[in-house]
Amino acid sequence: MGGIDRLVSNALSSEIKKEMDMELLSKVERELFLEHGMSIKLSIEHFQKFSSVLKKNSNLDVNKFERDCINKILRIKKTDGKYFVTILDSNLSDLILGFFGENDSRKIITTLLEKEFTIPQILKESEAPKTSGYRKIENMIINGLIIETGKILSESKKISKLQCVFQEINLEIKKGKTIVNGIISQKMMEKSTSMKVILDSIDA
Repeated sequence: MGGIDRLVSNALSSEIKKEMDMELLSKVERELFLEHGMSIKLSIEHFQKFSSVLKKNSNLDVNKFERDCINKILRIKKTDGKYFVTILDSNLSDLILGFFGENDSRKIITTLLEKEFTIPQILKESEAPKTSGYRKIENMIINGLIIETGKILSESKKISKLQCVFQEINLEIKKGKTIVNGIISQKMMEKSTSMKVILDSIDA
């Protein structure tokens, strides 16, 4: 698991459930749970398992089905080895906007846009309060806006390095609507199991 899988897991699993008929959805949910102990939402982070269960239980063109679902929550274009992403799903936009609406969370995100840091380094660079800063970082990890990119040795212990999934985030306000656009590196995007079907079609 990596990349933007966790960030999109709520939105993408909701879209998948919406697009499946009830009988197929029931079959897929049951088999995912029995074979892998996963819900559809969790399987977004291990997308090959979802794809294989769907292939086994339906006559759908699975690649097309997955692409169509992703294209309803994100618009992705590739330029110069970077992916330009527009968030189409309103709940996902609101999640990101919520983090930007809070001062310390915003400082933490901007600290991690193009750099990797450990949690103590993040708190120092962003000047976020220690206790609430830890909680806010953990919340962003849970929601997939920040991910672990590796580990380093510190005082004989391995600690995580973290980075924002975006290199850049732009908020565009049009006619009372706020649109979230972002730039994601090729390396970050290619870590995402759920995005493989989109990347294959972009690169084809």
